[in-house]
Amino acid sequence: MLIHRKHGSAVQHTKPVKERLGCDFVVAVAGSPNVGKTTLYNVLTRAAELVANWPGATVDIKYGRIRVDSATICLVDLPGTYSINGTGPEEAIARDFLLYGKPDAIIVLADSTNLERTLLLPIELLELFDRVIVVLTKIDEAERRGIIVNTKKLSSILGVPVVSVSALHGDGIDELKRTLLGLLRGEIAAKSRIRVVIPKDYSRLHDSITSVLAECKVEERVAKWIAIQAIAGAEWVWDLVEHYCGSELRQKLTSKINTLLGKATSDKVALALTIEKYNLISRMYSECVSMKKGSFQESEAYVAISRLDALFLHPLLGPLASLAMLLALFVVSFSIALGTPLDIVLEYMGYSSEAELVAEYSLVSITAKLMDKIAETVSSMIDHPVLSRLVGEGVLSSSYGVGLVVSFLPLVGVFMALIAAFEDSGLAPRIASGFDKIFKAFGVSGKAVFPMILSFGCNVPGTVSTRIMESNVERLALIQSIAFVPCTARYIVIVALATAYFKGATRAFASFAVYMIAVVTFLVSLKLLTLVKGYKPEDLLLELPPLKKPSFRVIWWLTWSKVKEFLVRAGTIILIASVVLWVLTNYGPEGYIGLTGNVADSYAAKLGSLLSPYVEFLVDVNRSISWRIAYGFMAGFIAKEAFLEALAVVAPRANVSTTVAASLKAYGLTPVQAFTVLVAVTLYIPCLATVAAIYSESRSLKLTVASMVYTFSIATAVALAVRMILSLVI
Repeated sequence: MLIHRKHGSAVQHTKPVKERLGCDFVVAVAGSPNVGKTTLYNVLTRAAELVANWPGATVDIKYGRIRVDSATICLVDLPGTYSINGTGPEEAIARDFLLYGKPDAIIVLADSTNLERTLLLPIELLELFDRVIVVLTKIDEAERRGIIVNTKKLSSILGVPVVSVSALHGDGIDELKRTLLGLLRGEIAAKSRIRVVIPKDYSRLHDSITSVLAECKVEERVAKWIAIQAIAGAEWVWDLVEHYCGSELRQKLTSKINTLLGKATSDKVALALTIEKYNLISRMYSECVSMKKGSFQESEAYVAISRLDALFLHPLLGPLASLAMLLALFVVSFSIALGTPLDIVLEYMGYSSEAELVAEYSLVSITAKLMDKIAETVSSMIDHPVLSRLVGEGVLSSSYGVGLVVSFLPLVGVFMALIAAFEDSGLAPRIASGFDKIFKAFGVSGKAVFPMILSFGCNVPGTVSTRIMESNVERLALIQSIAFVPCTARYIVIVALATAYFKGATRAFASFAVYMIAVVTFLVSLKLLTLVKGYKPEDLLLELPPLKKPSFRVIWWLTWSKVKEFLVRAGTIILIASVVLWVLTNYGPEGYIGLTGNVADSYAAKLGSLLSPYVEFLVDVNRSISWRIAYGFMAGFIAKEAFLEALAVVAPRANVSTTVAASLKAYGLTPVQAFTVLVAVTLYIPCLATVAAIYSESRSLKLTVASMVYTFSIATAVALAVRMILSLVI
């Protein structure tokens, strides 16, 4: 059963969770961004949820199940949030589950390397709940930095168990499980010693409001907490009042607050409340935390990190450094997976044979040869000639079918692993901070960086993550613009075309240029859509997590989540698309065409001819080529990888080769025409899954259709502009 609140969030009661997942207990896992919450959740549940080192990466509630002795415990991974008193969607989702879902216990995390900031959320939860375990994460990093936390003393002050863990190394995990089970079974006592924080200057006002809530049957500390939130001007609290006390008492309380104070007073109360809580945390910190001599803060490494932060936060050098990091990402991923421009460097240095080996035995080349060998073996085992061709050529071949997409798996893996290393090391949010002022100039707050970066993996989670935007104007602008951000599927298409039509290091630069055009289009689109509404963004408050050596375990989780998604697409959508595309190109109105027939007589040619005039106009190619590219555009709407497969399948037969690059070269495009196609396929209507996500998030068929028309129109305009400019330059 879902409970829908006026702010748009929805939560599930623990009862249906228990019934659906077969749990004895339901435990909420809460924590602020960068505290290591999702990493701990992955270790406990052996799941591989997205572990992103920036705020807002986890927006939905996720469920996992663990066994501790004979008990089955459902863990509920709540969105990362600094406070449950905020106004954002993350806070609303987490707050609703904790208050309305009523979990059996709560695990709340605090970063042992940064306790003064991350203890705020535990303090807020302990104002309301008793059955809480405070988990201090990254204890190994704290020890490295010379930070000593007295967990026994902190536990005594808080009144609840405190456990130190290092999720990456498995330290403290068994103790956490034992403590959790003991708490759930009542074997370990937990009684919060933290009372509802009330600023002294407003205690009388608070008592006056609390007296109204006395008419409502609600626990005393809950009444006190509701009263202080109402005085502090929290709009969301009124749903809570109505839930506990009814609409009549809500009206009475609203009237009393309006009589006693105004907006200015509410702001003062909110500020005083925050100061009071941090004063409490500061006192705890001074009692429970000490530093060793010669700590990390005094080391040369700390000084180097501080200088690196100064670079990325510099108003001029920050964006340039961020851009350089992204370019390095492309060059390194190309070198590892494709062998270029490493082969060019070796050739230049006089190592010709070594350069040939690097190109021939790159990860992508080896995977392609493996898929061709599998295709040859499987097709030889099938007696029926048409079915043999369908399986060997249409499905498994590295030139046409699913094998074509899978052959690029090493490139996707390397690319995602490098991004994962950026994320886990703390570089990703620094790169994002370098672009913050740029985002503001284009009409949205810097928080839009997070959906954009997620979209480099896939536009679907990027579209869903627009929920983190606090302004509806920003959210709708992002939903309509996010499709311009090139995902991994388009990365494959870009790399394949760049490999076919550009040489050496220019392949990486051409690919990077397409990405930059896409990003600029994304930003300009945001500006256009927010400008229409006369909207001005607010400042971004972005926390920079500490820089650290990336963990192989976290990199594996992040990479595998993306690779698994890629393989699922290849095994479902791309498989179906491969079979359909092969049938369309091998059959026509006259029946089976086969190897000796003319592909121009196929159903594929008939479909491509419908959009052929558009491609002739856009790319400036003749009719014999335009219908083939048009057919690719149509296939690309199903999934962007299918665009590449469709081009390979309908490539001019006289020039067909066993390699993807040779099939693409058969089109005889000039570099200008090839780059125009690259820009168009990167920007035009997103894949079917993204369109579905746009509809799911907007709940508007009109906006979904408008988004498709909008992206197609923008893609056409940008591709034409690029072709005209390049024609003048080259």
